[in-house]
Amino acid sequence: MSTAAMRDQSASGPLSVERYIHFSTVWGIFSAVLVWHAGATIFLFYLVMLSNLMLIWALQPPVVLPRWLPGFLVYLLATGIVGTVRGTDSLGETFKQLGAISLSVFYFANFFHAEGNLVNRAWTTYIKAAYLFALIGILIWPVQYIYDHHLVRLQGMASEPAAFCLLTMPALYWYASQWLRFGKCRKETLWMALAVACSSSSIGYSALAVGLLLLFGKRFTGIVMATGLVAVLMVGIYLVSPDVRLRVDDTFGALSNNDVSATNVSTYALVSNMYVTGRVLAEHPILGNGLGSHVISSDRFVKDVPGEDLVEAAGWDAGFNTRDAASLTLRSLSELGILGFLGILWFIIHFRVKGESGHADISSAILTCFFQKLLRGGGYSNPEQFFFVLVYMLNYRQYHASLRDREYGLARSKS
Repeated sequence: MSTAAMRDQSASGPLSVERYIHFSTVWGIFSAVLVWHAGATIFLFYLVMLSNLMLIWALQPPVVLPRWLPGFLVYLLATGIVGTVRGTDSLGETFKQLGAISLSVFYFANFFHAEGNLVNRAWTTYIKAAYLFALIGILIWPVQYIYDHHLVRLQGMASEPAAFCLLTMPALYWYASQWLRFGKCRKETLWMALAVACSSSSIGYSALAVGLLLLFGKRFTGIVMATGLVAVLMVGIYLVSPDVRLRVDDTFGALSNNDVSATNVSTYALVSNMYVTGRVLAEHPILGNGLGSHVISSDRFVKDVPGEDLVEAAGWDAGFNTRDAASLTLRSLSELGILGFLGILWFIIHFRVKGESGHADISSAILTCFFQKLLRGGGYSNPEQFFFVLVYMLNYRQYHASLRDREYGLARSKS
């Protein structure tokens, strides 16, 4: 069945298979809280992807294999094999990560293929879902306050406030860009901004600052104004929010004193994983220790983190955030080395759409998500991960295809 036929089927009724695949996929990216820890981290969304793949295959055989995917997976496997030979990795850890990454990339490649490799429909569904996700977060916030008997940080149905900001920030940027450019979506912008503000997430606030720079920084005067606004905003947040102030002070204190014993658990996770990654890079800077190896590297090096003995005495888990290194930057450097990290930066820079257009707005919106992941989101295959990656890449291709069509149209009109 062709893509057009699948779309025709979607018009036949609200419960069509195609509509189910579409909405279960886009809404599924908000389901990271539904997880089973069984040695490996197994998201409920993995089951959705497997079942949807069978439906896609039944509706539109054959499934597709992107040309770039085998080379990408072979490279990841090679790092694991090299690490295993060195004794810094294990094939068990490598295949855990490789299996989850393969499933996620393969699924989203086929999902978007079924949608004609166009991002418009999926993006429209995502921003509406993110807006509703934020509203639900605001509505249940008072209930969480009553249940915990003290003021809590807003996280909605996400696993933590930082995860809530990561899932909603691209939509907030999109709505804000529409308000700025066209005077639309003011209501959505204000409600989502309120939800992010109530999260008291230092990473979320940092991503908000990046979003403001992207939003207003397209001209020199805008850059100056945005920089001043961001500076005032960040200082104000630091002074007003005890949670942000605690994390900032503890992080700078731990780094300057080279000691994690007097930090909060979030800062401990970040700084201790920085130390482990530094030790890995001192040994194998180019390729790192291999895909999936950070948990093994942490077992080797975390005991040497200054102040670690006091942390363990306080009852904290010495392996806190060891699987995802608390940061995609730290994890990619540790497991894939400088070469792998540069590959991530190349992807972000190469597929970015600049300027003022709907495609540029989508690109910048997803950049706010990538920024948060580079700082504090080390999971390779969380439900939202490759949704945003594929949207970012296909949006770039769609933009350049539209430029070629426009140039072709102009050439025909002149001939």
